[in-house]
Amino acid sequence: MSGDDLAKADIALVNLLCAQGLPGSEALDIPAVLKTLDKWAARVASETRKYYPGFLRNPAENNYSEADYRMGMLITVLQQDLGVSYNPARISQPDFKNSKDQFIHGMIGDAMGGTCVSMPVLYVAIGRRLGYPVKLVLAREHVFVRWDGSDERLNIEGTGRGMNTHPDEYYRDRPLPLQDQWIERGEFLKSLSPQEELAAFLASRGHCLNDNGRFAEARECYAAAARLHPNYQGYQHFVAVSEAFIAHRASGATRPLRLPRSPYGDDERTDP
Repeated sequence: MSGDDLAKADIALVNLLCAQGLPGSEALDIPAVLKTLDKWAARVASETRKYYPGFLRNPAENNYSEADYRMGMLITVLQQDLGVSYNPARISQPDFKNSKDQFIHGMIGDAMGGTCVSMPVLYVAIGRRLGYPVKLVLAREHVFVRWDGSDERLNIEGTGRGMNTHPDEYYRDRPLPLQDQWIERGEFLKSLSPQEELAAFLASRGHCLNDNGRFAEARECYAAAARLHPNYQGYQHFVAVSEAFIAHRASGATRPLRLPRSPYGDDERTDP
């Protein structure tokens, strides 16, 4: 698809298509999930209209920001009324083997909960259904939402309880530090294009495949992500990691292969 065509696609559909065929998606019913999201968006719209007069009477509670009010209502309704939450098991133990931890179907139905990879996608999917100018943004090993309108720009953090708003500078050190050249290259803290959103979803698919030992399939996902977002050096790194695991398996070696987990000099990743 061209960039223009991809921009017209439902981000929720794109995300769910990238989850197909993965562990945890065996019962995935994409039309049913999309129908649920439409209902949730209608619920958010109704509650937003209901309390809007209160915002007009006292806009100071939302920092005189309509974006703050609307996204606060969206996250409040999803969390308090519809049960969206972070999967507590993944707070201290990240695990990519189950697609429910990486994609939005993990927060719907008999779901186990979201993560910082999936919750922002859900917020953007609902927000775009309401006509909001919301985008995904990458920090280092984290994703957040940005209201990126012509008259207002606001970063939205909704992976904890409730909503916070932080300037870009906050994410320069959290959750892991960023270097200026990475930001200038367009790897982090920029609003993602539709192609770059798809790249992130393909990388999530690759992580799930990789952690399930399906290295050749993972490599294909990482390579596609690298083509879609060439300025993000992490995707080429993941291609190289998958190729190393493929070669290690083909060699018949029994000793675990240890490689850098990221191109940024962090801890090692072990062949599962």
